Amino acid sequence: MLHHSANRVLIEPAKSIILNSSLVSLTDVIVHEACTKGPSLFQHNQETSFGEFVILILLLVFFSLRSLHAILDASIDWQDFLQHSNDTQSFSVLGIPCHDLCRLMHFGPSSIKLIASQCLFELLTRISDQRMRLNADLRCSVKYLKSIIAVTEGLVFSQDSKVAGNCGACLSVILGWEKFGSQEKVAVGESKWFRLIMEEFTVALTAPGLTSKPLTNQQKFAAKIAVSLLKLSQVPDWLTSLFDSHLISGIVANISARNVTAEIVNLFSELMARKYLSQEHVVVLHNLFQVCRRQIYEGSSKAQLSEQKVEKAARSTNDVLALLFGLMLDQCADSGTVQEQQNLLREIDLFFQESSRGEQH
Repeated sequence: MLHHSANRVLIEPAKSIILNSSLVSLTDVIVHEACTKGPSLFQHNQETSFGEFVILILLLVFFSLRSLHAILDASIDWQDFLQHSNDTQSFSVLGIPCHDLCRLMHFGPSSIKLIASQCLFELLTRISDQRMRLNADLRCSVKYLKSIIAVTEGLVFSQDSKVAGNCGACLSVILGWEKFGSQEKVAVGESKWFRLIMEEFTVALTAPGLTSKPLTNQQKFAAKIAVSLLKLSQVPDWLTSLFDSHLISGIVANISARNVTAEIVNLFSELMARKYLSQEHVVVLHNLFQVCRRQIYEGSSKAQLSEQKVEKAARSTNDVLALLFGLMLDQCADSGTVQEQQNLLREIDLFFQESSRGEQH
């Protein structure tokens, strides 16, 4: 029901769930109990009764957040979620404070990390959209924001690529807040992990043999963070030094049509807009992206035929969890070959537009 209400149907039944005080209280109790377990929470995966219950609560909260955005967005102050759970009154809607989501991400097993990080990204995105719309100041402390950054940075290198991707996306959103005010500048500027992430990223992109390998999900997420860093009002000196002409030449020479992704094309567009690319780089990339686009058009019909989902009935709790996991990932990720190709074509078109503007000036 909450899943469908995100498309603005079944609105009243969805409200009765989101605003149900008993469900809100139950969520508070379960989340508090999970957080107080600390490192031992890692033992509570979906094979245990408590772990299974926590996962169901987190999934309920995720779909509630999606529904809230669709049907009650104007009534919600999303920054209410940027509060400590122990110094604020209980929410009037289903939700979990960012602080507690970070605890669940830090201590929980992989399944809990995945849903909690997805919820955190959803919340940060809504907060960001609302702040942009209202030009609102951040109401949490620098210390609070730095704690979110610390947890998400630590999971960017997670072995679970979906968790890593969610955390990379969270960092990109927070980096976008830097232009809002001094608190955000301090929190972003004092982070030491961004440099490590970028150094690991560039080493991977210049490694021998990359032309024959697809980019990993972690490399795609690092590309998004790189774009966010390049968009800061004051780009860090170390980033400018890192993306010098020699490094960019190495990256350009090391990619091929088979491993070009939308994230990499977007990164090159931003590097070009910031005058990091030479004319020679632009010409080589232009030719490469033309080849890439042609290959996508030639193979698109095959991809559409092969990408068909088979739905099955949920006959057990595990089936229900698997179904809800699938729905969550479908809503949040640009998953699937066809969607990835559409994103790539869009980014290639934007690169060509940006290069045309550069030629006119």
